[in-house]
Amino acid sequence: MYYEIHGKGEPLVFINGRHMCAALLYRHIPVFAREYRVVVFDNRGTGKSDAPDVPYSLEMMANDLAGLLDAIGIEKAHYTGYSMGGRIAEEVAISYPERVNSLILACPVTWSAELHNQPEPAPIEEQMRWEALPLEERVRAFLSGVVSEEFIEKNHKLTEKMVKIIMEGYGPPQGQKWHAHASVSCDNYKRLPEIKAPTLIMAGSADKTVSLDNIHILKERLPGAEMVILDKMGHFMMWEGFDESNRIMLDFLKRHSTKKA
Repeated sequence: MYYEIHGKGEPLVFINGRHMCAALLYRHIPVFAREYRVVVFDNRGTGKSDAPDVPYSLEMMANDLAGLLDAIGIEKAHYTGYSMGGRIAEEVAISYPERVNSLILACPVTWSAELHNQPEPAPIEEQMRWEALPLEERVRAFLSGVVSEEFIEKNHKLTEKMVKIIMEGYGPPQGQKWHAHASVSCDNYKRLPEIKAPTLIMAGSADKTVSLDNIHILKERLPGAEMVILDKMGHFMMWEGFDESNRIMLDFLKRHSTKKA
């Protein structure tokens, strides 16, 4: 399991979503490492971590993370989870509440068979047909769905660097297959109210991947959580709205610091 540690202070763990590796956080790390001991890592199936060809679950990946933190001597941390990483962060907060200082959930989908007005996740077979396309085509299609055309046009060099990083850390076919399996098989709707840690929900108003209706369902399940919607931002709002999202996250983390003033 590949990981990096940057900076000093209270531990802050970033949990990535599908198609993402730790290297994609290269702009975020120095911002947060000024005040926190930042831990970034590659989930099983992506980047430099192993990609065993066995069924994955989000609970399994939460257990992977708990084992990693045991190995590097971190008992308790703040967690920022993006997209599927937000759902992994939810599983950490449910299964290991004693290890969570605070929780930032960025654009995670909430799905349950009980939510009749919510579409069922795409079956694995459908997602794997998409995985059969050439890698660069997949990555560029992925990026066009998570950031605006305006962002791509105005940030050509940054976009090309993101394409390169995602391609290099995409992971083998079995990793993507079992990530899809983990995503569509997770239904923690009933357990979400078990999360008691201070929580911030973040989303973009122009997200094409997770609707605002879905984000509001998450807020209903976590009534004590704070919620911030970034105007005109897409699913990659942590990258597209880099300065604003960082400011919001740092403010939340500061308010829930365990350090005494």
